[in-house]
Parts: sequence; C-alpha cells; structure tokens
Amino acid sequence: MPNSSEGLSRRDFLKGTGVAATAVAAVGLAGCASSGSGAGAQSASSIAWDRETEVLVLGFGGAGAVSAAAAHEEGAEVLILEKAPKEGGGTTRISTGYSSIVLDPDGALEYLHHQVKGLTPDEVFEAYVQEGATLVDWLDDHGLTYTDVSSVLGSDYKNWPGSDAFGAVGFTDEDGVNSGTAVFDWATAYMQDNGIEILFDSQAYQLVQDPETKEVVGVRARHSDGSEIAVRAKKAVIMCTGGFECNDQMIGNYLVPSPLAREGWMFNTGDGIRMGQEIGADMWHMNMLDAYGVTFTEPGAITGRFGLNGATCATGSFMWINRTGKRFMCENPSNIGTPLAHRSVNRFSLFDDIPGSLPLGYDSSYRDIPFYLLIDQKQFDAAPLYDNNQNAGCGLIDKELGGVEPWSEDNQAELEKGWILKGDTIEEIVQKMNENSKDEGYHMDPADLQATVDVYNADCAAGIDSQFGRPAVANDVPNLVPLDTPPYYALRLMPCMNTTKGGPVKNAKVQILDTHGEVIPRLYEAGTLGHTAAQVYCIFGANLAECFNFGRIAGRNAAAETPLEA
Repeated sequence: MPNSSEGLSRRDFLKGTGVAATAVAAVGLAGCASSGSGAGAQSASSIAWDRETEVLVLGFGGAGAVSAAAAHEEGAEVLILEKAPKEGGGTTRISTGYSSIVLDPDGALEYLHHQVKGLTPDEVFEAYVQEGATLVDWLDDHGLTYTDVSSVLGSDYKNWPGSDAFGAVGFTDEDGVNSGTAVFDWATAYMQDNGIEILFDSQAYQLVQDPETKEVVGVRARHSDGSEIAVRAKKAVIMCTGGFECNDQMIGNYLVPSPLAREGWMFNTGDGIRMGQEIGADMWHMNMLDAYGVTFTEPGAITGRFGLNGATCATGSFMWINRTGKRFMCENPSNIGTPLAHRSVNRFSLFDDIPGSLPLGYDSSYRDIPFYLLIDQKQFDAAPLYDNNQNAGCGLIDKELGGVEPWSEDNQAELEKGWILKGDTIEEIVQKMNENSKDEGYHMDPADLQATVDVYNADCAAGIDSQFGRPAVANDVPNLVPLDTPPYYALRLMPCMNTTKGGPVKNAKVQILDTHGEVIPRLYEAGTLGHTAAQVYCIFGANLAECFNFGRIAGRNAAAETPLEA
C-alpha cells in the first residue's frame, strides 16, 4: 500500500516517515485497446477509479515539485505519485544544486540553436528562455536561497555564439552550503504547507487514454506489495519520472559506450518513456546524457559514489590503466570535473585492439571499460580514495534509496571488503585485477603493466609526462610522482553518468506529441524526461533549469485544462 504525506507534521514529513493511506482495491483491469490505440486505451467511464484529482504529477523530484507548485498556484487540485518508498528527492536531491539562468534571451537562443543543430525546435527553446529570464524572480517569490555564481559558471562552450548569455545560481541550505538538498527541503516544506498530497511507493506503470478522444485521463500505479491503484486526472497528467540511467537494458540500447556506471537516482528506470511509447508518443534525444566523470560502484549496488578524491592525487603516485596494462588518458583532476565531465564518457568509446577471436582480430569489449586506479603504498597511506565531505551524490540519501555508506579515512575497511585490491608485486596486482574483471574478459599481461610503470616513473623523474601531458602539480600538490613503493593497490572504476536526457517529444507548451507530431491531449512532461539538450550537454545547471522552467509551464498549462466530465 502507498505511504501518503497528507496530514503529517512538518517534522515527520521531512523525516520521510509515512502513514498508511486509506486501503484501496487492487486494479486488475485488462487493457481493452482497439487496434492502433495504446495499451491503456479504455473508456474512463468503465474504470473503477480509486482516487481522483485535477492535476496528477508523476514523480516527486525537482520537476515534480515545481510542476505541482505551479498547478496549485493556478487553483488546481494536485496529487503526486512517487515511486520511491519515502521522500528522497530524485536526481535533484543528489545534484550539486546549481541551475542555469538566462541573462540575455537573444544570446541564449543563439547559443541553444548552435547546440542542437535543429534537433530541438526553436519555439521550445523560446519558451525555455522566456522562463529562464524570470527564474530568479520566481525563486525570490518562493523563498529559495541561493548565491549568484554567474561570474564563474554558465555555458560550457565559451567559443560558441551567445555563450555569455547564461549564468547560474547555486542553492544554499541553512548552513550556506550549495546542494540540491536545499531545493528538496523547499519542495517538501511547500507540499506540506499547501496541503499537496504525495503517495509514496506508487509506481505509475500505465497511462489510461480514452480510445476515442486520445485524451490521457489517468494512470494505473503499482505498490511494492503488488496491490494497484487507478487514479483519475480530471485535467491532466504531468510526467516527471526522470531518465533511464538505472536501466541497463535501455543503456545498452540507446547509449554509447556501454556499460556505464551512474551516480543517479536508483528509481529512474525509464518508466515515463515506456508509458509514453505505449500510447504512441514520439521520442527524442535518446542518446543524450550528462556524464559525471568516473566512479566506483560497490558489488551489488545500483549506483556509484560521488567524490573520487581529486583523482586521488594526495601524493601524485597514481595512474589509470586499462585491460592492456596501459595508461589511456591524462588523469589530471580537471579532466573529471565540469565541464569536461559532461562529455567525459566520449573518451571511453574505443574497442580493444588486442588480437582476439573475431575475424578482424579485435575483442568485442570497450578497451577502457572497466579500468583501474593503480596506486602504491605511499598514496594508500596519504588519504582516503573517496572524500566524504561532498554536497552531492548518493551519500546524501538513505541506503534504501540507493545511498552509500561513508568511505573509511584510512582505506582499510574497503581493503578488507575486497573493494580495493592489493598485490605485493606488479605480477600479483595484475592477477588480482584479471580475476576481479574476468567477466569483462580482462587479460592483462604483467610485463605490459611493468613497462607502463617504468615509462611513467621515468617521466616523473624528468618532470614531464611524455604520453599525455599530465601536469607536475595539480591543486597545489605534486601530481607526477613515481609508483615506487610496493605493495600496490587497485580500485576498479567505470565511466559514469548522472542522468539521461531522452524521452517524449514536447512542444512549447510542454505537451507530449505522438509520432505524427500531434498533441496527446492532457499529457505534459518536465525535467530530465524529454530534456531539450541534443548533441551535447552544454550548460552548467541545465538539469535543474529544465525542472524550473518547464515545470512552471507544465503546471500552469495543466491547471488551465477544462475538467473532464464526470
């Protein structure tokens, strides 16, 4: 059964402790769609609805919260369904808490037009820019606290026309720390103060569409105990269900390279995409993501860790090595930070060139996925491989929501768990890595790794990285230091993303369109589902901006719909 936020005290609500909602009957309704209709096409009058509202919002992250607030302020009755068992905040909660803002609307349109090469219509961007230009006023009116960081953050590509048209704000909590948690704290308080009910543990799995009018009239949702609920939306449904970053099959189908790790919301598995496809929604930008550098994922976990300790350069005696036992890029910390992080997975799209069983003599695996951080004893002793003092990532949320436990200060706990591998010699550490990644076909030769270490150590002595130009000093500490103090340690890493961007095509009113370009009536979207970014993610804070800008449009337009007749 779902957990409802309605009637909770502010304190209990923010703790995420639910109270049982009124019992509802399971909805065992078989789809009786006519030919050419979606799987959920059924006359609304034939469904035994368990709940009813005017505007139904799917997902309680940043986009869902803003959409709900906007609809509520237009006078609509709002209900939110959230897949997670309790409040958590979605991608917004675990983000760094920055949103782009529009400083110059004309310049912003020029920049965005240059980005997408026609893959997002100008009229959609015009709506986005118009909202972005007024975002700061809306934030002020709604009591969100932030710092203006436009002088240092904005567009990623400074050589593009209109690149100076974007700035950014960083949301701050009561301690003045930038974090997505600050946005979510506002969202939970807003829902409580305004009586907007949230049903947790309620995964929407099917849109109910009238077969004659094609109007979306509600949804079917499923609870973790197997019971179901049918919710009627008299005005509209707004999908804010996020991307598919935690759906490995969809990653394999749509993204390159694959597999990819993620530092994202574990409940983002492409639900909105699948529901939209069932009723004929067109899709766009399915190959888009914003990368998050690299990460370690605990065995059996869904999401990775945020905060790899500046490429762990406390002493500078480290390198990244692939299955061939070779370095493959400059490991300088700036190469895993913004803006390079937004496109860092592109560096990993190379296949193995070791002779194998295929006709051309190539292995079928990506050469650098997975790869290993290799360090020596002095690096191991110098600092934890992960920094727990982070304002983003899954360390901010509970374990049942995909959260991770703090990393030990001396790396010993992770060594004992087998996450960190140890070898007294190069040969032994290679054996450990090959065994640890045997499912990916690892076949590293100790002689190859020894040769790599020898070249690297010689470069360290010369003070110049002859292979990749890694600087001798980074972040004011030595960054090019020999690996010459056994034993050796290795940590398995993967290229990582934060969110995917694909989803249903929308128009300037954020109405979802079908494959013929026609509006699917009473269906809207906001957030990273159907994100406008194409070709490349190119604006710092664009994810939260999609939540704020399109969430406000979705909420207003959904609330303005004429109610369905009883």
